[in-house]
Amino acid sequence: MATNDKYDRQLRLWGAEGQKALAETCVVLVNTTAAGTETLKNLVLPGVGAFLIVDDQKAVDGDFASNFFVVQDASKTRSQIACELLRELNPDVVGNYKCVPSLMEANWHSILTTTGKAKVLVVASELEPIVLETVADACQSARLPCIAIYSYGLIGIVRLQAPPLPILNPKPRDARPDLRLVHPFPVLASLADSIDWDNLQSHEHGHIPYPLILLRIAKEWKDTHDGSLPSTFIEKQEFQLMIPKASRDFDAEENFREAQKHSYLAYAPRELDLDHLVSLRDASQNASPILYACLQGLDAFLQRHPLQPPLQGTIPDMTSSSALYVQLQKIYKEQADFDFQEMRTLVNPTIVSDSTLHDFCRNVFSLDLIPIRSIRDEYYNSPSNEIADELTMATMEGDERPEQLPLLWYLAFRACQAFHGEYGRYPGTVEDYALDVPKLQTFLYKVVQHYRLTEVELVRTQLIENISVATEMTRYANAEIHNVASVIGGVASQEAVKIITGQYVPLNNTYVYNGIASVGGVYKF
Repeated sequence: MATNDKYDRQLRLWGAEGQKALAETCVVLVNTTAAGTETLKNLVLPGVGAFLIVDDQKAVDGDFASNFFVVQDASKTRSQIACELLRELNPDVVGNYKCVPSLMEANWHSILTTTGKAKVLVVASELEPIVLETVADACQSARLPCIAIYSYGLIGIVRLQAPPLPILNPKPRDARPDLRLVHPFPVLASLADSIDWDNLQSHEHGHIPYPLILLRIAKEWKDTHDGSLPSTFIEKQEFQLMIPKASRDFDAEENFREAQKHSYLAYAPRELDLDHLVSLRDASQNASPILYACLQGLDAFLQRHPLQPPLQGTIPDMTSSSALYVQLQKIYKEQADFDFQEMRTLVNPTIVSDSTLHDFCRNVFSLDLIPIRSIRDEYYNSPSNEIADELTMATMEGDERPEQLPLLWYLAFRACQAFHGEYGRYPGTVEDYALDVPKLQTFLYKVVQHYRLTEVELVRTQLIENISVATEMTRYANAEIHNVASVIGGVASQEAVKIITGQYVPLNNTYVYNGIASVGGVYKF
């Protein structure tokens, strides 16, 4: 890659495949707001392939006050000004703009299908509710991801809508290592057996990797327990006590202390959730042909190797001599490559690429498929019992200032949207903003009913019986503050990278930022 030096830091995060996916994507920004250009800035800098800004307005005074990417130039549209400034950030990126007479009446099918890139992601910024629904519906019809963002006074919203997202490379933190010590593959078992423990020098003895120590202890245990591994609590304690006894100086030998800490790896195999995989396979048959093909191949692999999925092939850092660590690392990688080649024979290469299959094999214990509720479904249909229960539980999160719970402010924002649907403007955009407070309070009660939260004490006391939240939202009058827009742009661009690269786990489905208390929350609506 010619841009290795330029993108070195991010290549360490999402690798060459992730950078390639980024370069093959066009981000379509609908509406040139501060939150929208901040999101686009954070995608242009790491090298998204192209962007297209679609707008129907000229720049006005409010843009100059809140948007760093819009300057005064009467001869140009707002989208053109922002496009030219954003292009200056990264010459690798192709930037374009399109000024349409009306966002509501634009031909979104044509706009979204003629970008010239293999992938398209839409960022809908600060759109009026009816326009957002139109854009979101067009994205859903075209099976494109859409990120709706709002910077409303001190409140920020990021709402993700996308086709069901297969999670093949979640990059889990603190995941249990896949060392296969309960059922060691032949080469690993042979290496453990080859060590002459009695004739090792003290320095060598203190630098044997802990997986090999555990294999030795497990073999000794099975020799005296009819070939069985520890199963009861007392047996597991006895097994742990065997490890210090096998050391020469337990306090000085870090590798033996690591072995005791990870002793469970020797008798508790990492098991696949077979019920989850079956449900995943059924759900992905229509939603994700790639994931479905991989899961079918995994099923065939498990029939040949019961309960032994493809090996991940990586080992954690551990106390070891360099030679043994490299040897151990090589053994695991070669076995993982062997398993991958077998999987390759079981999965159609015309459907699943080598890189995708590698991700699947490396993350076989963490696979998932996230179905994300559409914006239209959320706005027009009350949530299911499961979602309503989750929202109710979210109101019980311990906090010294429960009135600042982000969920409450999202409900107030939705009331502002309902207000706009009725009056064609947002609350507070009149000379005497206080006149809009009781009107907004009426919509707030309807929104609380819609989300089935009228019986929740916190919602009732803070939103229905109290007008302070409605007053604050009315006072904002849909003003966009750049520091809030910057936060939202950072969150939205992060979610965009997750979707584009197919790495990490995207939010499902809404992030709410409360700039009053500087707290945020993720909710599923």
